[in-house]
Amino acid sequence: MAKTTKTRATTLKVRESAQQIWLAGLGAFALAEQEGGKLFYSLVKKGHEVEKLNKARLQKVLGKAEQIRDRAGRAFEKLTPTFPGGMTLALHRFGIPSRKEIVTLTKRVEELTKSVERTRGKARKAPKPTATPA
Repeated sequence: MAKTTKTRATTLKVRESAQQIWLAGLGAFALAEQEGGKLFYSLVKKGHEVEKLNKARLQKVLGKAEQIRDRAGRAFEKLTPTFPGGMTLALHRFGIPSRKEIVTLTKRVEELTKSVERTRGKARKAPKPTATPA
């Protein structure tokens, strides 16, 4: 009988252990389900904070880029008036005429060409002197 009692006691302990393992598994599942939802919302909140921070950083960087672009524009505007004048001086030193000078010369050549053509036309149309009897 002692053997039977010992076997029953062992069986009860195994059953209790199995029951506890089963309940621990159910508890873990419930906790994971509950904490999973909390974890999800916690991650959403954290993501929102990171997005907000990154937007602020982006705005700061864009502001700095705008300042740099403005400075570069002002520097270019300062150089622009002096650049053509300096370029014109350099071209004149090499004997290269300016655009204005070329346009003036072109007009003058056209006027002279027309004048020469008119003069030739008059010379052709003028009657030849006839020989008079002497």
